[in-house]
This record gives sequence, structure tokens and C-alpha cells, in this order.
Amino acid sequence: MMMRYVWRSLVISTVLLTGCQSTQPLVTPVNNPNPIVLPPVESSVINIPIDIDLEVVRSEALKNAPKPLSAGKTTEMLMIANTPLPIESDIIHVVNLRDVRLSVIGQDFVATTQLEFSVDTRTRASSLHLGGVSCGIGEELPKIEFTLPGKLYWTADGDLAVQAGQWQLKWLKPCHITAFKFNVEKLLNLPLIRNKVQAVVNENINTSLKQVGLKALLTKTWPQVNAPQQLEKNVWLLLQPEQIGLADIVGLGRYVKTSVSVTARPQIVTGEKPQLPLPIMPKPQRLTTTSDGFHLALRGDIGLEVANQLLNEKLANKPFDAGGRQVLISSLKFYGSGDNAVLALRLQKPIDAEVYLLAKPVLDIEKNELRLENIDFELSTSSFLAKSANWMLHGKFKSAIAEKARFSFDKDLTETLKDFKNYRQNLGYGAILKAQITSVRPQGVFFTPTDIKAFVVIDGKLGLEVANTTLK
Repeated sequence: MMMRYVWRSLVISTVLLTGCQSTQPLVTPVNNPNPIVLPPVESSVINIPIDIDLEVVRSEALKNAPKPLSAGKTTEMLMIANTPLPIESDIIHVVNLRDVRLSVIGQDFVATTQLEFSVDTRTRASSLHLGGVSCGIGEELPKIEFTLPGKLYWTADGDLAVQAGQWQLKWLKPCHITAFKFNVEKLLNLPLIRNKVQAVVNENINTSLKQVGLKALLTKTWPQVNAPQQLEKNVWLLLQPEQIGLADIVGLGRYVKTSVSVTARPQIVTGEKPQLPLPIMPKPQRLTTTSDGFHLALRGDIGLEVANQLLNEKLANKPFDAGGRQVLISSLKFYGSGDNAVLALRLQKPIDAEVYLLAKPVLDIEKNELRLENIDFELSTSSFLAKSANWMLHGKFKSAIAEKARFSFDKDLTETLKDFKNYRQNLGYGAILKAQITSVRPQGVFFTPTDIKAFVVIDGKLGLEVANTTLK
């Protein structure tokens, strides 16, 4: 009799205990995600290659040189053979620039010019009847070769220029006027002619180099470089250039190769075309990096209200099979708590209860889709299910939820990236902006109390192709 009473008491106590445990409220994870700390994005470098064919510069120099280079008449007191006193004489000269040869090895520049000239002298003494004493009149013209060494360098404003060294003179065909005792170089006033030659060489070369220099190019394209570039409707690329770097100059004889690199922080924004003030063009600096990649931060946002609406449309009131059992979710709520994503499910079948799942949110960049990994029940939910529906603790239910709890972001990043993979934008003046994607690095999915934010970094190549202004 006593044993029967004890057994009955144990059964009643167990039922009461079980009932109390099953009706205890679950611990509700709060909507309190950890603050977003987005990783820093490396600066991007836009390379502007500059290739110069010195043969083109040479042709421009010859075409623009004055014809003749120098001409004039001067009066000199000259010594004539067998005459004790100098005689006043008129000297008429004509000098023409016949050829220019240009070469750059490394940064060492050499301009070699060939000049042809003629000299005609006439005495003013009535007692002397020498007639015209000349050189290059009615005969092969004398020739002089001037060689101007120098250095090719970047100016402070970002132009290529030549820093001239000392001229070197070489007679290719001398001029002999034996009737006079004088120095032909002095007669020709070669220092003056040399200065004219130097002015022609420097002006033409530096003018040609300026046409392909940074300052000329960016002065033309700076507004376009800073203007929002449309990738597709309501999607804009902002280059946001910050610094300008000048690469080393490499001369290969006839050709000169160098580049300008613009450091920027590109960004893609959506919506109406941004209205941005044009920044002042930064002063050029020496290039400190040889990197030529670009790194673009791209973010897609979706509000939690929209996310919950999408997930309820997919999962709520739509029975599905999980491990041979029918599951019916009447409603669900999705949000962030700490580092986790939370799915709060209100079940109707196979039990009437509210349960909580914790998961790691992952961005699938190829599908532009949010999915959940490492899904598990919150601790108090696990304790509850162990006593009421422990089959749900196994993988079938969680796998079914993970498969169905997917949705795309409202901003279609995949389409944006697809259009951007081989992007070309004409900036005018022969400058074309080119972009190529080499990799996409998802940085994660982040929650705020009101939104989900997907953050990716795109790596690739970004360059400015110069068509018309590049001399090559």
C-alpha cells in the first residue's frame, strides 16, 4: 500500500515538473547586434601610361623651326692678308637647321642638330677691290653639328622637360676664307646662333613633351575623372582621386616610357546622380608605389522589415517536410544579436511553440544571396526541445530552414559587377577609363538594429588609356 502511494506521488510530481518546464518562457535573444567595424580598403592606383616616340618630336621640331634659323648683316673690322690695318667689312650670313636627331637612354637626353650656312663678306675700303669673299656661295655649304646633352625630368607641375647641358661643336664641312684673317666661328657669331638653335630645340621638344605630360592631360580630363560615371541606371562609380604620382622616366633610345599614377578611393553609389564639387587638382609627387591595382568597396543594404517580409513569404504558412515530419511555421522574425543572426520561429506543427535559431550570416557573392551557416538552436530552445520534440535538434530540420532562409539584396550587386568586369568609359581628349575585376572578396554580412549590410571588396585593374595625346 505504501509502495503504491509512493509510486503515484512520483508520477504526479514528474508530470507537474515536466509541465512546469515546458511552459517556462524561453530566453529571447535581443535585437542588439555588435557595432559594425568595416575593414579598411586599400587605396587604388590608376595608371596613365605615357609612351613618346622621339621621331615624332623630331619631325615637329624640324617643321616648326624658323626658316632660315638665322640671317643678318653685321659690320666688322677685319684683318685682310698683307694689310697692316683692319678694314671695315659687311658680313652677311644665313643659317638653316637641316636635321635633328633625338635620343634618350635612361634619363640621359641627347639632341644632335646639323646646320648649313653661308657667309658673304664685302669690304667698305674704296682702295680695295676684292669683290665678294664668301663661303658657301656657289659651292657646297659648310656644315656644323651641335650636340646638346641633357636630362629628361619631371617639372614641379607634372610636365616632362629637358634640362640642357653644355653644347658641343663639331665641324662636318669647314668654312675657309683665306683672304681674311679671322675666326669663322666669331664671324658667324656662333654663340648667338647656338642660342637660337638651343631655343628651337628646347621650345619644340618641351612643347611636344608638354602635350603628353601630366599637367596637360589632367587639366583636360580632371573634371571627367571626378565626375560620377554611370555603370547602369542609378548606379554610379566615383573615382575620388587623392594624390598624383610621377613614375621614373625610362628612355630606350628612340622611345621614352613613363607613367603617371593617380591614387584614388573608388566607390559605387546608388540613386540619383551625385552632385559633387570639383576638387582642386593635387600637386604631383614622386611615385612611392608600383602597385597598379584598384580596390573598390561595394555595399548592399536591405532593411530588416523587408527581409522579414521576404522570409515570411517564403516560409510562413507553407508546410514542409523535415525528416519525415510536417513542419508549419506561422510567422518568423529575423534580426541580429551580438555576432549572430537570429531566426525567431513561431511553430504550429509539429508543436505549438516559439523557438530561436542562431546562425552565422554569409554573403554568397556569386548569387548575391544571404545564406545561413552553422545553424543551431539557442540554449534554452535546445533544453525545451529535448523534452518535447528532440527530433528537431537533429540536422534535417536545421538543413531545411537553412535551405529556405535565403534571399537576395534589393540592390543587385551581381548585375553591377557583371557590367563592371570589362568597363570602359570615354573621358574625352583621347582618354579612356578601363576597369577589370580580378577578384571579389566578401568581407561579411553585418546587422544594425534596422538593416542588414553586405560588404565586399572588389580587386582589379584600373587604368587610363591615352589614345590621341600619347605620341607613339
